[in-house]
Amino acid sequence: MKFEHSEFLFGFLLLLIPIIIHLFNFRKHKIFYFSSIQFLKNIQEESKSVKKIKDILVLSARILAFSCLILAFAQPYLPLKNEPNNKLPSITAIYIDNSFSMSQLGTDGQLLSEAKEQARKFILQSTNNTKFLLVSNELSGIERKIFNQKDALQRLDKIILSPQSHPISRIVNWMKESVSSISNGEKYPPLKIVLLSDFQKKQTNFNDLDKDNYNHYYPIQFVPEETSNISIDSIWFTDPNFKIKQNNELTIQLTNHGKDEVKNKELTLDINGSKRTVFFEIPSKSSKNITINYADYQTGLKSGALHINDNHLKFDDDYFFTYEVFNKANILIINGEQQNANISKTYGLDNYYHVSEISATSFVADQLTDKQLVVLNGINSFSDGMIEALVEFTVQHGSLIFFPGTNIEYNTVNKLMSELNTGSFSILKTSQFSIQNITYEDPFFKGIFEKKPEKLNVPLIKKNYRFTPNNTTATLISLNNNEPLLIKNKTSIVYTSCLDSTFSNLISNALFPSILLRTAEISQKRNPLSLTIGTHEAFPVYTPTPKDIPFRLSNSSIEITPTVERKNQINYVSLSGIQSSTLQKQGVYDLKCADFKTKIALNLNRTESNLEVLSQSEISKQLTSSEIVHQHIDSIENGIESKQLDLEKPKEYWRIFIILALLFFVAEMVIIKFMR
Repeated sequence: MKFEHSEFLFGFLLLLIPIIIHLFNFRKHKIFYFSSIQFLKNIQEESKSVKKIKDILVLSARILAFSCLILAFAQPYLPLKNEPNNKLPSITAIYIDNSFSMSQLGTDGQLLSEAKEQARKFILQSTNNTKFLLVSNELSGIERKIFNQKDALQRLDKIILSPQSHPISRIVNWMKESVSSISNGEKYPPLKIVLLSDFQKKQTNFNDLDKDNYNHYYPIQFVPEETSNISIDSIWFTDPNFKIKQNNELTIQLTNHGKDEVKNKELTLDINGSKRTVFFEIPSKSSKNITINYADYQTGLKSGALHINDNHLKFDDDYFFTYEVFNKANILIINGEQQNANISKTYGLDNYYHVSEISATSFVADQLTDKQLVVLNGINSFSDGMIEALVEFTVQHGSLIFFPGTNIEYNTVNKLMSELNTGSFSILKTSQFSIQNITYEDPFFKGIFEKKPEKLNVPLIKKNYRFTPNNTTATLISLNNNEPLLIKNKTSIVYTSCLDSTFSNLISNALFPSILLRTAEISQKRNPLSLTIGTHEAFPVYTPTPKDIPFRLSNSSIEITPTVERKNQINYVSLSGIQSSTLQKQGVYDLKCADFKTKIALNLNRTESNLEVLSQSEISKQLTSSEIVHQHIDSIENGIESKQLDLEKPKEYWRIFIILALLFFVAEMVIIKFMR
């Protein structure tokens, strides 16, 4: 046992005073004369022993009462166990959850403010030799530094709400690693790991922690006054190929995280300088998809914003997005020996498609510039230069569809297939087959079939090449002998028969134009509608830019140099770099590099939108399952003023000694008054 104020123990010397008074009675005696003292002798003999017992009991009660008072002022406590005898300082590692869920209101303001104030109390109550590791979701280099009391208080003031959030297990492991890195292999005293958080279920998993019977854990949960939230989770377009005067069907996913049903709530879309408003209702603890239709009447880059009015958490009430409306799509058709004119005719029905046709024998690589799709129409063989150019075209995110000729040269064709990572052709099969299966659920057929048709007029396949696909491909259409007729991978689509009438009647079937048009649609180089701050998502830049000029990401209040990674001649702008960690605000940002300029929509992570938290019993259960021996769980529901938590004295007894002192004083009065 230790004492917070050991100087009060000198008060035990004062207890000698009542003892001395008891031993030496300084009262003066007077002599009284009686004719007979026999009667008085009998009275004295009968009461003398009782009086001595009474005096001893009163003295004992008084000494015990003052002893308890002295011990109470000295504040005894039991220190942490397993503390090694070395000169390393005691370290208190404090994690302050500064994610957006901590912006909820508690009794004394935001939960983050309550957490910071509680951390401040811990720091001020600590002993002079205690050091601090102050950690937030930032997990930056400065948070690996060990602070003294003064510097810890200054660092505490700089912690603000952050879009970043991490699992609790990662936070704890990060704390331990930080302390281990500065201990130089010497065993440090047990860490006091203080976790100040609301402990959301999605972010809290103590089961991932290693067994720990040395350090002490203090999960302190902050509980808001009211738990309610509506969030805009994600958006998507039914058709991501934007054209002028074409209907855009925008779907918005909303979630009601609260316990009460939401009625007559307003959702606003701001796009093309105009606003559209819809009203919605969502039952409690459920999600709902809302659809808004509109059209674009001009080409170019578009910026949109969605907004709902929620009185609780605000960060997920807005959602920003961008996209580009093109005036055309460039398609190159390379014709071979068995070319089919129906391909160019199909694309010619829509002015949106700008089609160029060349012969395979006159092909040069420069003809692929500015093309989104290349159609290989009835080609039997490929030169090495053509294979190299086509592969490079797909590497740069171009798309390719191959319709083989009637007599392909397996070596050169399979060389191209191998480079495209699709598979390989083998023998020509002349047996008649019919289509057995169409993978309707594949995104390739989305919008072509509203639902799986009960009866479908399918083409008849008279001849086809046996094709062995790679494990990276997906079969879109298969024959009744279980061989593929149409396969795809990320950049390429391969038809395993021929468009010649001796092979199949595909060109006279409705599937033929559907396949061509869908291939053209998915070949468009579409950038993501938005990126999420605090994740490793990247924005591809297909336009060539100078290598020596950095990209700049900016809005009206901030400008940073994002991390750029180059893969396959494509620049990927990432938000996971050090500079990008300063991004705290969602919205539409400008991205520039030399003459290149575009816009990126950035949104905050929606992980914090779900406000379900662990109970104290669930936290204890997880810690126990991870064999965390020393755990001290608490919660703050009615403000920090109602809680008195002291890390330096985890087991203190001064209140017990105060109560005992009062009891001994009462016992003394009872003995004096009633003992005769």
